[in-house]
Amino acid sequence: MSELLLARSAGMLSEGASAAPGDLYAQFDLLAASGGGETLWADAVSGGVSSVAQLRPAPHEIWFSSTDAAAPSLHAHAAGLATLARLMARNESPNFSLPGWFDSLRGRIAATFGAPGAAVFLAPSIASARDLARAIAYAVHGGNAREVSAGAAESHDMGETCDVALRFADGRARETREINHEALLVARQMSSPLLLHVLDHSRSGLAGITRAGADAIARERSALTLIDATAMRAAPECMRWDLEVGRLVMISGSTFLSGHATSAALLVPACVVARLTHAVPAHLIADASAHDMEPEWRDMFCDPGAPRLNIGLGLRWSAALAELDRYTQTPEPLRAAILDLFSSKVHAQLARCGWIDHIEQGKGGVTPLILSNATLADAQCLREALATAIDTPGDAVYHLGAPMELGEDLVALPLSASAPMVSDVAARIARGVSFERAFAPIQRDIEALFAKMERVWA
Repeated sequence: MSELLLARSAGMLSEGASAAPGDLYAQFDLLAASGGGETLWADAVSGGVSSVAQLRPAPHEIWFSSTDAAAPSLHAHAAGLATLARLMARNESPNFSLPGWFDSLRGRIAATFGAPGAAVFLAPSIASARDLARAIAYAVHGGNAREVSAGAAESHDMGETCDVALRFADGRARETREINHEALLVARQMSSPLLLHVLDHSRSGLAGITRAGADAIARERSALTLIDATAMRAAPECMRWDLEVGRLVMISGSTFLSGHATSAALLVPACVVARLTHAVPAHLIADASAHDMEPEWRDMFCDPGAPRLNIGLGLRWSAALAELDRYTQTPEPLRAAILDLFSSKVHAQLARCGWIDHIEQGKGGVTPLILSNATLADAQCLREALATAIDTPGDAVYHLGAPMELGEDLVALPLSASAPMVSDVAARIARGVSFERAFAPIQRDIEALFAKMERVWA
């Protein structure tokens, strides 16, 4: 479908030198929403999409929702538009091809995160990337793997996966050693082979089974380890090391990177690539397109009747990679310092709220806003109130992550920083602005968010 749409769009432009800006925006909206599922389809009445994710930037709204979905950044959206303009003018560039474009996308991801010999599989959603990981495990072992995770229930339905809780029933966070020990006991009771989900960063800011915990299980059982790094809080250097020691790595171009919603990728290390020998069930690769992967894997991981190209996915990754490049150009110590300062400023505001009696120290730029004696419906009401403009001078629209249950009568809204925030602060510092002044715009937004919260909730 997306190939046909692109061909039609290119045909419309063939008589002129370029698209008018309005035409290019409309064509980008149409194509970027393709090949990503119903969450990207525009509502017939409002023109908006069915989730908080947007197809166009909303720079006058404040997006503290990078654990879930956010509007694309101006930088990412501009990169997507530029890519589409180049695609439509590809007849003027004989060396440019659609397959070559997808090769370059996979190549850029491999260069940032990959290790020698690692394979990159693009995926139209995190759920599709997770299915690809299951397909990889099947291709290695010749059958379905039993799955163990910790904390995955915070963000998605894990089906038959055994998910170890990150918290006690009252909402208190469990210690990492307890989580690792329970995961090991669960794994010992399961038949091999296993697929271990290592959640790098949960929606409430906690870690699941650690890498060391997964290694302990793998020493006893036949297991593959999948690093769920879709929160994108781990350093690229850490993900590269994961691949070097034989772990699968799953990443996302949405959420933290503030690319357009529903873009993901699975990176498979060379030692696992060498073991891919068994045919996989069709339902695990139902969303795959041929050029999502390298040619040698298409017979095994792509249905013969599948589309050759997912143009929408390519545009979404083109946008996300523009933000990824900015983020990774910032030195790791500075990235960490900015995210830590964000969490610290949020924590300070929480400590001043007399109506909040449960406070957790945030990590990686994520802090849960915890509401006691409240329901998910209550949390959603607060979230919607914050995202609604009030007729007050200087009022802004604030987006937080989707509500989640932490324990008995305890719910939370994740409040999180994004990669563009980090990159913008770093850019101001590069121009000679002090760290404190460079962070000041974000601090003002945090303070204004809590002031609005006092008005609409307390």
